[in-house]
Amino acid sequence: MHRSHLISAGIALSLFVLLGQGCLGGGTTTTKGPDGGVFKTADRGTTWVQKRVLLKGPKAVSLGNDLIVTFAMDPQDHNSIYAGTSERGLIYTLDGGDSWQEATTAPKGKIESIAVDPKDKCVVYLTIKNKIYKTENCTRDWEEMFFDPKTEKTFTKITVDWFNPTIVYAGTSEGDIFKSTDAGLSWLVSKRASSRITAFEIDPVDSRVVYAGTYGDGVWKTMDSGNTWVRIRDQLKDFKDARRVGMLMIDQQDPELLYLVSDYGIISSRDGGDSWTPMQLTSQPNTVDIMGFAVNARNSEEIQYVTQNTLMTSSDRGTTWNSQRLPSTRNASAMLLDPEDGNTIYVGFGSAPKE
Repeated sequence: MHRSHLISAGIALSLFVLLGQGCLGGGTTTTKGPDGGVFKTADRGTTWVQKRVLLKGPKAVSLGNDLIVTFAMDPQDHNSIYAGTSERGLIYTLDGGDSWQEATTAPKGKIESIAVDPKDKCVVYLTIKNKIYKTENCTRDWEEMFFDPKTEKTFTKITVDWFNPTIVYAGTSEGDIFKSTDAGLSWLVSKRASSRITAFEIDPVDSRVVYAGTYGDGVWKTMDSGNTWVRIRDQLKDFKDARRVGMLMIDQQDPELLYLVSDYGIISSRDGGDSWTPMQLTSQPNTVDIMGFAVNARNSEEIQYVTQNTLMTSSDRGTTWNSQRLPSTRNASAMLLDPEDGNTIYVGFGSAPKE
């Protein structure tokens, strides 16, 4: 991140003391003030800290009332994290959440998805409603790269090819998968699915292999960077509502292992989606909303997911689970696992549950 965005350690420390960080343990909330925004644990959920300091010049305000929609971590720096909010726009941290800053020149609105160029940390994409935006200078300036003339359409997901970052994929609420081969300057429809695009996952060994999850149409898979696609739908018929995909994830240590998170629960495949095995959770299938899912990039045995109010962790690939209540009265809305430290988890919170 550009040096002009950095602040002195002394100022950061004074603001830390001013607002407090609300250290929480055992799932009980002892912090004062709104308990939304972002929480962080460094011990897989035993204790939590509310990361709510938002710097605004020499002053600071609290993120405790902000609604977090999505996270994205800089692939080159695990302390640099972007968060898309429902109303404030884009915020980011350079110090693992100890302080946050607004990307003041970024477009405002509910940010659905964020992607950081894996080879150039100053290049960031984000989506708001029917538009795609990009910065090439670490959030100082933004350019509208593409818009869909259908104003009711939303770009729901965006991702960058890790091998060739000039290739970018974007999915919409109507099931369109757009592809750019020139870093967002031009876009073509690569595939039209029949329902909302909810997830992208690029194979960590062969980036030509891309999976696109949909909410209702199963998974679409390409093995040639989006030139042709095949549908993984009938293969999911044994799992009720597994075609309503929420997340996809490939194990970084075991790239043949693909996880699918859906309304059914969690299932996995070792043959590119041709066959699937259900993961045994503590809850029955179709009874829980999973808001975030992650596998430790350095230890495939460690898996974690969050529901609206609970963190579930496993140290044996899902054979047994540990349940810990999340440290907020609000509903969890997003989760991010530090790829360099599997004990560190960020959880973003949305609105309070309806009574």
